[in-house]
Amino acid sequence: MNVLFWLKYIATFSCIVLLSIYTYVKACLFGNKKCRAAPLLNRDSHIAIVGGGIGGVGAAYALLHSGYKNVTIYEARENLGGNARTHVWQINKNKNITTGLSVLAWPEVFRNYIHLLNALSIETTTVELPFFIHNRDENTFFAHAKQDVHTQQYNTDLQRWKRMIDIVRYVSEFFHDRETSLYHFSLLNPFNYISMRLLSLLFGISTRFWNNIVVPMYATTFLSTNLSFIPSAILPTVDRLISLDPNCVPKLQAWLQTSIDVFDRMTQGATIKTKSPVKSVRIQRNKQNQIMICINNENVVYDRIIFACDSESTVSALKNGNTNISLLLKTMLSNVAYSGDDDANLLDGLIHRDISILPNEFADEVTRKYANYIDVKYDKKKQIFYNYNTFILSSWLPNVHAMVKENNLEQSEIEPMFVTYSPYDQPGPQIDKRRFLEQ
Repeated sequence: MNVLFWLKYIATFSCIVLLSIYTYVKACLFGNKKCRAAPLLNRDSHIAIVGGGIGGVGAAYALLHSGYKNVTIYEARENLGGNARTHVWQINKNKNITTGLSVLAWPEVFRNYIHLLNALSIETTTVELPFFIHNRDENTFFAHAKQDVHTQQYNTDLQRWKRMIDIVRYVSEFFHDRETSLYHFSLLNPFNYISMRLLSLLFGISTRFWNNIVVPMYATTFLSTNLSFIPSAILPTVDRLISLDPNCVPKLQAWLQTSIDVFDRMTQGATIKTKSPVKSVRIQRNKQNQIMICINNENVVYDRIIFACDSESTVSALKNGNTNISLLLKTMLSNVAYSGDDDANLLDGLIHRDISILPNEFADEVTRKYANYIDVKYDKKKQIFYNYNTFILSSWLPNVHAMVKENNLEQSEIEPMFVTYSPYDQPGPQIDKRRFLEQ
């Protein structure tokens, strides 16, 4: 266990608590209530949103449906979507198809998102996403819907894992209701304070099983391979989403088309400024105590601003705009940690059609039947495990299947659509450069 990590965490948490108390007392004793911004009731007010991911677009959607008429989204990239990036694949000389690259499906426990899609009249369907995990050095694999000697070697670990999940579930349900959620956790639940890795060790689960199966399987859920410190209370929910039981193939929801339709419909009525990174934000008050906001020294003045981007960009924009921010806010924003800061395994994928990235003996089966192929590696020099995670889009995406059916094609006639994610600090996967596709 990383003692320094926990010491830094406790120190930062304590600092934020003390600053919060100080700020509250200062505001109560010396604060001028007349200087506090009044609620923005005027629906003609101008509101800026920095960031065109699901957070920023969600804010815009809520404002527009609350009657605000002047909502502007600033997005640094060419398109809205954040992590929900897409790619146009050429099928033949006359046919193209657009698919997602990373954000592709979601579980049924995302009830708010499902309600949103229903409100937007976005059609969805249930999909199966089986995983195929392969350790070439050990010549072993673990795959959903595939029971054989390679999978059976983990039977003892699987039984212990199931027992662990059942105990965490039983205790968690005692402290809160049985509704499956990623957010309903009681402060009294002891498993909120016991990490996944520590609990697995206490249950006798082998390090080999943790590195070969647990981390590769759950990395796509958490968008990180650093799972050791994640609270174990979340395990029953995650197990329901993607089970380690080889006989339980994960079932999720997916769009019949792509996420593009979602972002388009959510932003109807908003002004969208793509390729517009926000470098500076100046916030000040006029003589009538109204908040005036200027972005990138533009002539447009906004009444309110919503930062739906990373904390580093937020602090930088405010600093460049000579906007004073409190020590509490600066401390909080400067200590926000993102999975991509220290783990770039699932940040940027290599788009390609090179089937040689799969092992010859399983290539045909994996291409046709599986959604993920994960190649587990071990760096002897650094003594760490890492993996290459290849999303096989052509095997399961609903709009690909629909296109195949509409054009009377066989699945084998479609060239494979792969997106391979790999760590930045390890040798890249051996992919034929002639099979690379530019995003």
